[in-house]
Amino acid sequence: MIEYQPTVRRRDHALRQAIDRLKHNDALHCDVDQLLIAMLHEIGGLTHSSFAVVLKQSLTDNQQPRYFCVSAQSQNNEGEWNTLDLSGVLQLDQSAKTFFDVLLQCRAMVLDRPALRRLNNFNSRWPNVDRAMLIPLGMDKHNQHLICIGNAETNYHTEGAQRLWPILIHVSTQMHLLTPATSNNSVKVVKQTPASNALPQENEVWRKVFYRMEKTSPLAMITLNSEQLICRVNEAAENLLATSGTELLQKPIEQYLLNPNVIIQSLKNTSASNMISRIRRVVGDVVDVHLNLVHYEEQGLSYDLLLIEKIQSPTLNQNSVALALERFQVLASMLPMGILQTDSEWQTDYVNQRWLEITDCKVGEVHGLGWMQFFHPDEAEELLIQMHNSINDGHEFIRECQLKYQQDYKWVMLHATPIIDPQGRVKGLIATVSDFSKQHEAEERLRDMAEKDPLTGLSNRTCFFDRLNHALDRVERHGSLALLALDLDGFKHINDTLGHDVGDFILIEVAKRLRKSLRVEDTICRVGGDEFLLIIEGLEDASIVATLAEKLLHVLEEPYQLGSKEIFISTSIGISFSVTGRKTTSKNLLKQADLALYRAKDSGRNNYQYYSPELEQVSRRKLELTNDLHRALERQEFEVYYQAQLDVKTNKIKGFEALLRWQHPDMGLLPPVEFIPLLEESGLISSVSHWMCQHSFDQLRNWIDSGMLDDDAVMAVNISPRQFYEENLVQQLHDAILNSKLSCTNVVIEVTESLLLKEHNLIVKHLNHLHDLGVGIALDDFGTGFSSLSYLKKFPIDIIKIDRSFIKDITSDENDSAITKAVIQLGKSLGITVLAEGVDSEQILALLTDWNCQQYQGYLVNKPLPAGKIKVLCLEHSKNEYLID
Repeated sequence: MIEYQPTVRRRDHALRQAIDRLKHNDALHCDVDQLLIAMLHEIGGLTHSSFAVVLKQSLTDNQQPRYFCVSAQSQNNEGEWNTLDLSGVLQLDQSAKTFFDVLLQCRAMVLDRPALRRLNNFNSRWPNVDRAMLIPLGMDKHNQHLICIGNAETNYHTEGAQRLWPILIHVSTQMHLLTPATSNNSVKVVKQTPASNALPQENEVWRKVFYRMEKTSPLAMITLNSEQLICRVNEAAENLLATSGTELLQKPIEQYLLNPNVIIQSLKNTSASNMISRIRRVVGDVVDVHLNLVHYEEQGLSYDLLLIEKIQSPTLNQNSVALALERFQVLASMLPMGILQTDSEWQTDYVNQRWLEITDCKVGEVHGLGWMQFFHPDEAEELLIQMHNSINDGHEFIRECQLKYQQDYKWVMLHATPIIDPQGRVKGLIATVSDFSKQHEAEERLRDMAEKDPLTGLSNRTCFFDRLNHALDRVERHGSLALLALDLDGFKHINDTLGHDVGDFILIEVAKRLRKSLRVEDTICRVGGDEFLLIIEGLEDASIVATLAEKLLHVLEEPYQLGSKEIFISTSIGISFSVTGRKTTSKNLLKQADLALYRAKDSGRNNYQYYSPELEQVSRRKLELTNDLHRALERQEFEVYYQAQLDVKTNKIKGFEALLRWQHPDMGLLPPVEFIPLLEESGLISSVSHWMCQHSFDQLRNWIDSGMLDDDAVMAVNISPRQFYEENLVQQLHDAILNSKLSCTNVVIEVTESLLLKEHNLIVKHLNHLHDLGVGIALDDFGTGFSSLSYLKKFPIDIIKIDRSFIKDITSDENDSAITKAVIQLGKSLGITVLAEGVDSEQILALLTDWNCQQYQGYLVNKPLPAGKIKVLCLEHSKNEYLID
């Protein structure tokens, strides 16, 4: 038997594993060469390429770009990767146009024939490459790389490169962290002392270099402590601010730098340099400057080194730019949303403090392409592709998405707008993110109200059809689908007797047990009352559903603990399938599952049944019969048949049992088993039963008046359990008896053991009232249900009818014989008349006579007959009276 195992599906499992291997290999966190080799292995495996190299850009003396190889790998026939020779240089001229285009457009391209020839001439020791694709890998403006993969079994497509973005983003970020900055304005920072003259101490050479640079640099150099107080200045800074160094020490920088908090924070949060701002000199005038900042820590104390360059002869336009930039920086610090700006290669130019707060990250983590790593991995690839396409087409991009926050993810609203130059070219983007968590939670609550069952938290009927329709669309790709309809047996009785609070408790517990028993991707719905629907997708074998159904039956029949009480309840399950190659609809599949559920109910409950076409035929016939029943009474299609009940000793007819038959206009005479349950389900049983009682009572009166039967003859009628819940049942029966001019002692009503099981107050009341009137009470089919001797004590039973299933084999079955004798003796002891049903032979009658059974009925005397044939029966049978004495 196939084990039903909960599984969770993942999208692009191979890509996730590749990224995990790169992230969790500690050796790759400190060695760029090993990082590149590992990346080539993973990319080669994902693209089925046996050739993979990394080319790095450099500039010739005349500033022309060229590429040299920094990593090269080739895979042999056994699947092993080998390192290739790294020598060779690739000049970018007209014959290498594809390489130039990849560099210029910053997107993947498949190599054409000229480019392939150029690649194969790069290094004679490399294997020949017959097809290849170039993928850009930009760490920052000064570190441009190309990844070249080749010799896959199938042709390359640039769409395939999009799949590799998560790997490229991770590697680019790692390279940025491992590779020293190459910007012309960057300054090497080493440990400082906390004193006002804090300088490098660990390296004497650097100390001397710093002193000389500080003394000879035309840049003003101002060191600030953590409180933004000036703790060191050079001569250029004294000249710029027009005051001596002693006057500047321990003064707050805000006296000289306009908007210092905004400017310094902006410098910390961006990878850009030469920020334009303004300085207020001691003499009162304001000058335009370029600002750079180096942040460092020494012995637990933080310092900021400001590098300031005066802008010579600023034009009006430059002043406008400076004012606009300052205005932007002030606004960016005030806005409640995160702001990030990139260059044309999507590498970070600026990020504000709010962006860092929303993502709970540090400035270094969003440098380069690092900001892309904060998107949720399940949607990052799709989101970045859509945003890339929108921005490149000059359109804004708006989407609700998830950004990493601490150990979890939070919902944000992302709004990205392209930066377009006067020539219409996209030069980057500005993206904003605003915390969307509360709005998303509100939307989720509204969605839950529309799609979730408020009691159990499961999907409701509306959501069920939506999910089922989507699941049916995926059948051809994911495999067969099963729909399970579950119904709790006897749940209404729990609600009626223990209350709706207990019923709600049971429903909640059932929902919990279903969740634990199913896979994450399986759908569980509560569609009303005690009915649940399950959608199981991706089935390879139908036997899995059988295993699951058996498991659910076992899980749900375990007792439900309510305080000190245990409540037991069983479940019926109907199962239908949608298989590959056969189209169906959600409504049809649900109808089939319901039909199978009805079969499970009819089969004794606490079981599961599969749908079959025969069930639909039965259901259609049932529907047609139910519709016809509504007019059967007024069309006088019902008939009453009679079976004689006789005294065992005298063989005299004591009365008759009235049995209902339906003369259907198209299907002929139908037995009770085909339509009595339908009468009860449709609620027509009361009116039909009332008609039958009146009709059979009138018939008995006629037979007595004609001398066919004695005055004490009885008419036995079956009363449905449903009728005992009607307040006026006794009154209707009494009126029918009086209308027929009979005595109440002429009437016997037959009830089943299932009625007595319920012990409802109204049932007990009706039985006692009828008994007090003189109406006989017969317990029908005794021994076939949950027989209990306590019934004979609690209820006013006058007659016990032994079921035919025991009588028919008493001549050959010792067990049936023993049971029958025991019931006869029990009735005699309690003063209750015993009547044997199903007597169809003289041998059976002889045994019943020996055992002192009092009455019998069966085919030995007559099959049920219409009233017109009873007179002949009575005349013929009167000849046989007193034969048994």
